[in-house]
Amino acid sequence: MQKIPFHIISGFLGSGKTTFLKHIIEQIASKQKVGIIQNEFAPANIDGVELKKTGENFDLLELNNGSVFCVCLLGSFTRSLEKFIDEHQPDVLIIEASGLSDTTSIAEVISAGSLSEKIYMASNWCILDAQNFNKVGLMKQRVSHQLRMADVALINKTDLAPRGTEAIEQEIKKINPFAQIKRSTFCNIDFQIGEGAISKFYFGEIKTLPRPEVNSMVIKTTKAVKRGALQQFLEKWAPKSYRIKGYVKLKGATTVAVQCTFDSIEIIEVESDFHPTELIALSEHFTLREWYKSFKEL
Repeated sequence: MQKIPFHIISGFLGSGKTTFLKHIIEQIASKQKVGIIQNEFAPANIDGVELKKTGENFDLLELNNGSVFCVCLLGSFTRSLEKFIDEHQPDVLIIEASGLSDTTSIAEVISAGSLSEKIYMASNWCILDAQNFNKVGLMKQRVSHQLRMADVALINKTDLAPRGTEAIEQEIKKINPFAQIKRSTFCNIDFQIGEGAISKFYFGEIKTLPRPEVNSMVIKTTKAVKRGALQQFLEKWAPKSYRIKGYVKLKGATTVAVQCTFDSIEIIEVESDFHPTELIALSEHFTLREWYKSFKEL
């Protein structure tokens, strides 16, 4: 079985994740067999009921009580997802993660073990509420972490932000300088991401050619490295990758954002409190074991 592209939709409560998912289903359900995973921290999934009202043909896996909320529950998520894939054999998988989910841990789980043989991490979207982005209080740290690892930051409800979105966009760029920023009302946007190195893997472009056997790999560690060693590491692995992205803790308490597409390597210092290293790679030319071993030797 060819690997299935896996897309994450994250964002704080009420930002518009379910509305966005409904638009995606309406666009692609007639072209591909879609598998949807909805994860809510509450014991009842009201959004799942709302999603079914679209009338479109898709398969739904509902995970309640925060199955993707913390690392201690990720084993249950893995077992449920494997069973779902085996039963429904979807062409594309999309997870609507709880507003409290750790999206890097989700990416890490699908990149290891038996799941890595079936799916790969294709894209990560973070939906932001233009009206309430700065009002989420103690949950701001969680939202910021979801945003840090996103490929696309979608600022939704722009019609409810009379002062515009410039301030939010500036904050996004401080948190994640490489995220593509989109704006919308009711999450009604063109889903095609653009001319990125791996744009051919996104659901906006339906391909008849077989999907490559892409591996998605995640490194999470508190290890700090020298900037020169990081540069050499990226020069070795970037040419073999469709993409490498994430954040690296450097010696001297500095954090840098990293993005590589083939031979292009970008390293930008970011304003940050302590953060562990979190890197995600897409490649068909090396394995997680090879990549992680190389990083440990830095």
